[in-house]
Amino acid sequence: MNIIIALLAGLVAFAVGALWYSVLFGKVWMEAVGINEETVQKSSPITPMVVTLVVEMAVAIVVSFVLIHLDLNIYLGGLLVAGIAILSAIKNYMFEMKPFRLILINESYKLITIMIMTTSVALFT
Repeated sequence: MNIIIALLAGLVAFAVGALWYSVLFGKVWMEAVGINEETVQKSSPITPMVVTLVVEMAVAIVVSFVLIHLDLNIYLGGLLVAGIAILSAIKNYMFEMKPFRLILINESYKLITIMIMTTSVALFT
């Protein structure tokens, strides 16, 4: 496992998230979560950003480790990891009564970033 590549994949996932939750789906996501621009501007983004960056890098390391040790096609393994993550999150959305579009926004982001991490493993391992 190349830890530098995994950390870079986590950084790429973080950058994709920045675009995902601002330019691409920011307004729809805020509406689905129940917040507005004013609420976002009042809060400090530093702690969530730092935590998100650390988490994305940790996820990339775990995904790399799991994929290297699975006896599966690397992309099938990535889909398996993403599927487990997505399915485990969906139950929470149901009990929290979150809108379906929030599930689509958040979980498609998760699928894309895990597949970015999977591709980095495939290319650099």
